[in-house]
Amino acid sequence: MRFNLLPVLSVSLTAALVMLPGPAQAEISLNVGTRLSTDDNVNGSPDTPTKANQRSDSYLSLNASAVYYTPLDVLKTRYFIGQIGAFSSRYNKYENLDSSMLVASAGLYQQLSPTWSGQFTGRGFTRFTEQTERDSDGFGGTLEIKKQLTRTLWVKGVVDYEDNAANLRSFSYTGKTWGVNMGYLPFKDTFLNFGYSHNDRDFKSTAPFNSTTQTLFLEATQRLAEHWYLNGGYAYMDNDSNYAGTAYTNQVWSAGVSFSY
Repeated sequence: MRFNLLPVLSVSLTAALVMLPGPAQAEISLNVGTRLSTDDNVNGSPDTPTKANQRSDSYLSLNASAVYYTPLDVLKTRYFIGQIGAFSSRYNKYENLDSSMLVASAGLYQQLSPTWSGQFTGRGFTRFTEQTERDSDGFGGTLEIKKQLTRTLWVKGVVDYEDNAANLRSFSYTGKTWGVNMGYLPFKDTFLNFGYSHNDRDFKSTAPFNSTTQTLFLEATQRLAEHWYLNGGYAYMDNDSNYAGTAYTNQVWSAGVSFSY
């Protein structure tokens, strides 16, 4: 039987919110969004000797979250940030890939200098899928270091660790990710984000199995009106493992709309 971490983290997060400074200093952001994506190799079929077996599919993603943040010092250079969210993906043809996830996270943001800042976040999650063996609980942590290069340009480095415990041990894994991305505001209401990430997963199967995914991505967000945003993105992924003949690539295009208040 899996141990569900999410209720534990949620209770801890709630307790932390109660102990923090009062609501006069705190703010809460509510966010919802939907996005339609297309993956040209959703089944992860190898590129060689032929791509004939690769299949594409589109899927709809829904998300909703509440974010609580409050300053921890008079100068407002340090913040506590807590978040609770729900995420769901529904595929058009391959419904066995459908999944949903509940996540709770808590972290600290620190302004290190006029141009440098950092943030550490810990999280717990519960994932539900159409295949009971893949249902899982897990936890993770993310460290981000950001450098503001100009008023409209910044660069960020990210490292992440995740431990995912599935019903069937073969689907359990530990994952390590590092990446770098750059944000740019070419216009007042337009935001661009592009970068690279490298992910390694070590699966807890009887025979050692580990996979590597390298991703190049570009995202764009345009404010349509107060609280409303249009977003789109493209990602190219190069996937490999320690088993010969399993390497494959895939591309994902997406477009969506979100609301934040």
